[in-house]
Amino acid sequence: MANIREIIEYFDAVLPKTLSEPWDNDGVMILPDGDLQVESVLIALDATSAAIEKAKSISAQLIITHHPLIFKALPALDVNDPNGKRVISCIKNNIAVLSYHTRLDEAEGGVCDCLAKKAGLVNIQKMAPCGRIGELYNETGFDSFAEQVKIALNIDTLYGVKCADSVKKVAVVSGSGKDFIRDAKNAGADTFLTGEVSHSGLIEAKEIGLNLICATHHATENTVLPALKELLLKRFPELEVTVMPFTAEDEYGI
Repeated sequence: MANIREIIEYFDAVLPKTLSEPWDNDGVMILPDGDLQVESVLIALDATSAAIEKAKSISAQLIITHHPLIFKALPALDVNDPNGKRVISCIKNNIAVLSYHTRLDEAEGGVCDCLAKKAGLVNIQKMAPCGRIGELYNETGFDSFAEQVKIALNIDTLYGVKCADSVKKVAVVSGSGKDFIRDAKNAGADTFLTGEVSHSGLIEAKEIGLNLICATHHATENTVLPALKELLLKRFPELEVTVMPFTAEDEYGI
């Protein structure tokens, strides 16, 4: 069996804290037992109530997520609070939670790389200050690329801005990309693929002539979960690892 501290040290080595944004909180979220022996692990986008129930059903001692369970300091641990009840549930069931957020966004092979590959990009490079940029093997139409994204990410709908019919050079930022619209344009992209942007972001993309495709926050980040499983098993092949992607039907009820 793997010791929880060995797992923490491993992830701190392959996903160093130096990659985290200063405003972020990632790493150890909950550690009810410093000597916890881990046999079963659940990998999920978030430690939602549904994910915690799944972890309990498979007798997992550890949940590893992308989004932090604790992002800001909790003023109290209250079972009636949506965050507090999940923290309390994990502690009561002796389940540790580790979250790797912006460091997993930035890391090689992380969220943005996984999204770029899912989108069919080649010649993928880093796009400062965040994200990736690459090219389609063959130039295609906007509508065809949008359909390709829907199939690749297993979603039915998306939204965005169509400024030109031709798509060749694509920038990607997983999750929320509203702050990187100008960066995508300045990097030479004709199209920007992300999870979500605000109303003003849609207007900005239109005004600067940048194709924009928003394919939902969760779908653009679910892409990293299999890679996270592979990363864990590379060091701890004896673990039982289950992946639970975030689905709108299960989590939102729609």
